Amino acid sequence: MAAKKHSHKKSYYNDIALRLGHKLFGVEHLHYGYFEKGKKPTLQTLPSAQDAYVRNLLKYIPAGVKRVFDVGCGTGGVATQLVKKKFDVTCLAPDPYLIEKTLENTGGKVATITDLYENLDPATAGLAPFDMVLMSESCQYIKVEEGWKQSSAFLKPKGHVLVADFFRIKELDRPGLSKSGHPLEYFLQEAANHGFKLKKKVDITKFVAPTMDLYQETITEKIFPVFEGIFEIVQRRYPFIYKILGWMFGKKIRKLHVKYSNQGSEIFSQYKAYMVLLFQKA
Repeated sequence: MAAKKHSHKKSYYNDIALRLGHKLFGVEHLHYGYFEKGKKPTLQTLPSAQDAYVRNLLKYIPAGVKRVFDVGCGTGGVATQLVKKKFDVTCLAPDPYLIEKTLENTGGKVATITDLYENLDPATAGLAPFDMVLMSESCQYIKVEEGWKQSSAFLKPKGHVLVADFFRIKELDRPGLSKSGHPLEYFLQEAANHGFKLKKKVDITKFVAPTMDLYQETITEKIFPVFEGIFEIVQRRYPFIYKILGWMFGKKIRKLHVKYSNQGSEIFSQYKAYMVLLFQKA
């Protein structure tokens, strides 16, 4: 019986959101900014903060690593810098648009795979073992146990996994909070269960959390008012249609208001930690 394939549906929704952010913020990378001490978080400083994020991430790559599997490569922001540093890079993303952007940004100097990490069959993928699997803000989209199984299969003995992502550190105790991110302790325990030793654990929450303030401000002060204006026009000109729309979508819209009013850095830092984690395979 053929192995069950994982659906791209959820991932495509995530990637559509990433594309929208790419258009709204006008940035080349699809990850958080790393706002160094004294750097004011604004939409204007976000691109340079994202460059700082990549520089900070790359310094955790262990000596001796040559072949890198960039799992969840986004638009190739990290891969571009890896190529410049002469790494042999293979990039994976489930969305053809992201793969296209990655090839464009790297000058076609990376190998690419368009699929979900969980769907790859190590026995038939035709990939030589890697020195390192890199997950920069993609770990949260991959089921924990299956992700560790795949990383173990695709790595050389003593190979590494480098993760940069946010994790839940506190139970969600009120409505409207984002459920994104794996529980940190569970993730670390599963790493150990699959034969990976934690080599480095660095909390960079205070440097990346300001990105959430920019995210919340853009949605609540720019995007929501546009839609509210549209609905007001519909209410005045087409009251019957407005009532139907309110009946169909009113509850969902109210939930979105609550959700995106709880995305700032203070709330983010209460419930989540943005970690750089380096593991080594036994």
